[in-house]
Amino acid sequence: MTDTPPPARPRRPDKQTYFLILAIAARSRADCLGRRVGAVIAREDRVLSTGYNGTPFGMPNCTEGGCRRCAQRDLDTSLRGGAYDVCICVHAEQNALLTAARFGQQTLGASITSTMQPCFGCLKELLQAGIEEVRFLHPWDPVEAYHDPGLAQQYAALRARFRVFSQVGTPDVDSGDLFAAFSRA
Repeated sequence: MTDTPPPARPRRPDKQTYFLILAIAARSRADCLGRRVGAVIAREDRVLSTGYNGTPFGMPNCTEGGCRRCAQRDLDTSLRGGAYDVCICVHAEQNALLTAARFGQQTLGASITSTMQPCFGCLKELLQAGIEEVRFLHPWDPVEAYHDPGLAQQYAALRARFRVFSQVGTPDVDSGDLFAAFSRA
């Protein structure tokens, strides 16, 4: 009889990585023609809700012409990276908050993990909803995005209100088609 060791088991991800994997999975449902984003809200290490960016319920998706901003993105490059106030789409972080609310899940003291650093508007809403920890895969620079040092300072003041505000994971391992094998027809 030979003493062969059991086969190696896959490494179990830590909780932050697990939530990031779920956010990436949620992102696979996004229909935005620009940047696709997914988010997960958790409290006490349990998932409360997920969200991805896209048009509101019952509205045509971006690929169906539902979002004028997406439809005009190649014609009017000034809309890229801004003009969110005239975009019909709901951000992934907003969708996760609204889904939690719809199903009666308390977000006070919860955390959110997103595939993208939250924008100014989402950050305000997360703070107002009682989210304490914000983690994200892809960072961006508020000074570069807003071209206004005053807005960047306000963004920094919002960031400082969270117990945790940090990057999780490494963006260079991210691929837009991580789940492509599951969605083949």
